[in-house]
Amino acid sequence: MITRETILSLIEKAGNPSISIFLPTHEKGEEVQQDPIRFKNLLKQAEQELREYEVKQSKIDELLKEPKKLLDQPIFWQHADKGLAVFITEDSFEYFRVPLDFKEQVLVDNHFLITPLIPMITLDGSFTVLCLSQKEVRLLRCTRISVNTIYLEDAPVSLDEYLKYDVNEPHLQHHSGQGKGNAIFHGQGGSSDTDTREVQNYLKAIESEVTSIMRKRRDPLILAGVDEAMAEYRKVNHYSRLMDQSISGNPDPKSDVEIKDEAWEIIKSYFLEDMYNDISRYSDLIGSDKQTDNLSQIVEGAYYGKVDSLFVTIGEQSWGWFDKDKDTVHHSSKKQNGEHDLINAAAIKTLSQGGNVYALEKEDMPQTSTVAAIFRY
Repeated sequence: MITRETILSLIEKAGNPSISIFLPTHEKGEEVQQDPIRFKNLLKQAEQELREYEVKQSKIDELLKEPKKLLDQPIFWQHADKGLAVFITEDSFEYFRVPLDFKEQVLVDNHFLITPLIPMITLDGSFTVLCLSQKEVRLLRCTRISVNTIYLEDAPVSLDEYLKYDVNEPHLQHHSGQGKGNAIFHGQGGSSDTDTREVQNYLKAIESEVTSIMRKRRDPLILAGVDEAMAEYRKVNHYSRLMDQSISGNPDPKSDVEIKDEAWEIIKSYFLEDMYNDISRYSDLIGSDKQTDNLSQIVEGAYYGKVDSLFVTIGEQSWGWFDKDKDTVHHSSKKQNGEHDLINAAAIKTLSQGGNVYALEKEDMPQTSTVAAIFRY
């Protein structure tokens, strides 16, 4: 999982030279067999760029020794995600499998190429889903790409279990013989034999442990279940970060991954709230000296810690260098020795100094610019 902390760690580990390799990979099919071949070609490209960087062959061999070992590990390539990101210095070798479809790319510089990873931290965060069911209660801790079960130790995991223990456990606050009501789990196997009061107490027993767990984790919580059951749960809920939106319908036939994917469609706007607020703030500042889409101003501002929020277009690069003595940004039409990706450099400086960086498609960028920034002052 790539987080802001992951990228900050890469920024700190960068050496001279630093090698960044990005490769689109495949999870299944015949193309899986082509992935190590493409990676081998990228390693050859890295070797050529290191020579142009005037690195001695003995050091090149040492730098690429560990990544070359991956070429002889078939199992490694059979457990891929959409993309592979590799980062190499004299003292470190790290790789990340990520759900991003990278373009093939190699960069040798005195820092790592981090902008292809920015979409991961734009949508960084975990959330939890509570699946309410008569047959099985599931509490799932999720990220955009993963899902894991949180096991309930005290709460009942099914209505049958609750009723079984309820017979001998009066502290669970159920009293047999109370008036029958409509089945809250209608359409889920519920019947008139399961009265409303029984289900309400069942949900209270679940809520007690779930709320205790959630107050420690502080994740946003999404409910999944039939509407009647979720409505009853909300009546007894004491957790402040329960989301208004929910996943309606019987969750029993759905896998954990299917539940996670449906919940992600609900939660992603929650994680993007800061970005949307900053886009709105950028629009409000148009015409002032606290916003710009001028790359030279942004690079200079990032170097001096002025950039509060930076917006970059996914896949865009711009070559040049910053003359610190003259406070001048020089631009190039293509990469040349001694020049850097200015957009990447601005992103590194912004993140390192506590600013926010967002990666968007061109059509979603403020004023459809290639790059844009909000200044602190």
